[in-house]
Amino acid sequence: MDRPTTRVNGSVLANCSQGQVVRLIGKVVSLDTDQAILEASDGVQVTVKLTQDSVLSDTFVEVIGKVVDTTVISELTSQNMGENIDMALADKVVDLAQRYPAVFPSGQAGSD
Repeated sequence: MDRPTTRVNGSVLANCSQGQVVRLIGKVVSLDTDQAILEASDGVQVTVKLTQDSVLSDTFVEVIGKVVDTTVISELTSQNMGENIDMALADKVVDLAQRYPAVFPSGQAGSD
């Protein structure tokens, strides 16, 4: 994506607006042809509606997508992140991004 996106975990996602573009790091819990279940950095499970050319192949992935509802995002793009990520640290980044939006621009009106 060419513009900044809001970093979220499952709890933050629950407060996002439908259609908002967000960025989520998660552990792949299950994977089907049209959707994946990710465990977000705070342990909340999030459903990702996948694109036809989606290639999630690692244990940990980052998905940029549009919010469908409080626990579902629709993938725009994704990045495989490997087999080992410190999810507590990833969750801390989400927390810091929420507390200090001037340091972590989100691309949302009024916050960058």
